[in-house]
Amino acid sequence: MGIAKDLLVPSKEQAEPMKEGKRYLVYVYLDEETGRLTASARWGKFLDNENLTVKEGDKVELLIGARTDLGYKAIINNMHEGLLYENQVFEPLAPGDIRKGYIAKIREGNKIDLRLQAKGYLHIQDNKERILQALKENEGYLPLGDKSLPEEIYAELGISKKAYKKTIGGLYKEGLIDLEEEGIRLRDLKF
Repeated sequence: MGIAKDLLVPSKEQAEPMKEGKRYLVYVYLDEETGRLTASARWGKFLDNENLTVKEGDKVELLIGARTDLGYKAIINNMHEGLLYENQVFEPLAPGDIRKGYIAKIREGNKIDLRLQAKGYLHIQDNKERILQALKENEGYLPLGDKSLPEEIYAELGISKKAYKKTIGGLYKEGLIDLEEEGIRLRDLKF
């Protein structure tokens, strides 16, 4: 950052006692009393959920903040705070990670629920492209079928088993893949 000393995070601005070697998401600002560059791990108070610039369904940029009992707090477009629920997250997340996301719902009090996947057709389209690309990279075959574990599907494609089954159903109806007992096969092998 171009400063000679460490960045000060006063103890009253620490959400939890900070430890050397750990990563923390902080808001950096100029302290009006001292005129020094300071930081706060209580970044939520610097965000504005009163005057929202987003609406349900919007695609947004998310900066992952803190883990909570319900999921992950995230900063939306560097302006608002929202929540990604644990049961909606299918990938490892850490404070400071940046992801594309979607506004799932705006609840009373301008509380924002978030998703990492698009809703409906857009989500299916993203998954469709991901699965077709994986098939092409694996000589037209993926060993993922009905009996595959959700963890195997996620490890290979980064999507839930439910989304996988829904998407391959669509690919099959379009005549792009064949369903086999142990996996799926691309019909057009000219890849």
